[in-house]
Amino acid sequence: MGLSKREEKVVEAEVRKRLRQRVYEKTKTSALRFKREFKKHSVTAITAAFAFLIALSWRQPIQKSISIFIEKLGLAGKEIYLEYLSAIAITIVAVLALMLISKWTSEKD
Repeated sequence: MGLSKREEKVVEAEVRKRLRQRVYEKTKTSALRFKREFKKHSVTAITAAFAFLIALSWRQPIQKSISIFIEKLGLAGKEIYLEYLSAIAITIVAVLALMLISKWTSEKD
């Protein structure tokens, strides 16, 4: 049982219509997903940039405070060891803070 030429054209037109609709929906979905991801990553990058600026603004006062502290303790000449110790302590505190923030944001979801 074959289809007539007219019926074939109607079926072909319907198939094209459905295919166009499917392509449109997938494209729209992909574009919206891309927009959300782009926005999310942009916010993360901007936040990181501001955090970096904040860290840079605190660098000098912290360095001066540590230098004064070293002089008062009479540890002049051993600054490099104290700088390493300070870097390790700051790293530990920062990692703990990041873990807490990560846990806090995952609880929201």
